[in-house]
Amino acid sequence: MKFETAATTNPIDQLKVIGKSVSRIDGPLKTTGTAPYAYERHDVVADQAYGYVVGSAIAKGRIKSIDLSAVKAAPGVLAVVTAENAGKLDKGRLNTAKLLGGPEIQHYHQAIAVVVAQTFEQARAAAELIRVDYAPEQGAFDLASLMDKAKPNPITGGPGDTAVGDFAAAFAAAPVRLDARYSTPDEAHAMMEPHATIAAWEGDKLTLWTSNQMIAWNKAEMAKILGIPAENVRLDSPFIGGGFGGKLFPRAD
Repeated sequence: MKFETAATTNPIDQLKVIGKSVSRIDGPLKTTGTAPYAYERHDVVADQAYGYVVGSAIAKGRIKSIDLSAVKAAPGVLAVVTAENAGKLDKGRLNTAKLLGGPEIQHYHQAIAVVVAQTFEQARAAAELIRVDYAPEQGAFDLASLMDKAKPNPITGGPGDTAVGDFAAAFAAAPVRLDARYSTPDEAHAMMEPHATIAAWEGDKLTLWTSNQMIAWNKAEMAKILGIPAENVRLDSPFIGGGFGGKLFPRAD
C-alpha cells in the first residue's frame, strides 16, 4: 500500500495517548454484558421478524428450481426471499460476488434464500424444508495447483518499497540455502458477536443496525446494491463484538 502524502498531526504525535492512562469508554459495557450488539437491538423497531440465510450446497453452477411449498406452509413463516422475487440487486464494489445468488452460483454457501418468520427458531426450522435442484459445473478448487498462475493483487501484491543489501547475491553465495514453502490451515473468524443486521424502512429511507467495521464504505455499498441514493441509507454500529476484517464489507445478512 502506498502512502504518498504526509500524515496530518494526530493524537499520537501530540503525545496524548502513548504513556497516558486513557479510558476505554466501551470497556465496562462489554465486560458486564450490557453493550447492545446488533442482534440485541430489540428496542429500535417494533414487531421485528427474523431472517435465516440459506446457503448454496454447491460451489459453482446454476439453480434449476427451488421448491418452497413446504417452507411457505411452515409455522410462523412470513416470506421467503430469493433471486426470483428480490428485485434487482447490484454487486457491491467491495464484494467479489453477488450477495444473493441465483440462478447462477458463484461460490459455496453463497446465500440463495432468506426465510423470514416470526421467531428465529421458526425461520431456521423452515429453512431446512427448502428443496433445491442444482446443475453443478466444473470448477477450479485446488489452490496449490493454481499458485503458479496467480496474479498479485494490485493493492497489496506489488514489490517491496524498500530493500537493504543484495539478497539475491548473498543467497546465491551462501554455504547453506533453504528454499521452502510454508502453509497454514484454514482458519475461521471467532468473534463473540456473529454477523447480524436489523433493517427497517421509513418511507424510502433505510436504517441498518449492524455489526460493521467501516460505516462510510458500507453506506455507499448498500446504496449501490439496492440502487437507492446514499443519503437514504443510515448505518448504526456503536459496538462490534470482534470483526478481524470479516466485517469490513457488506455480507449476506
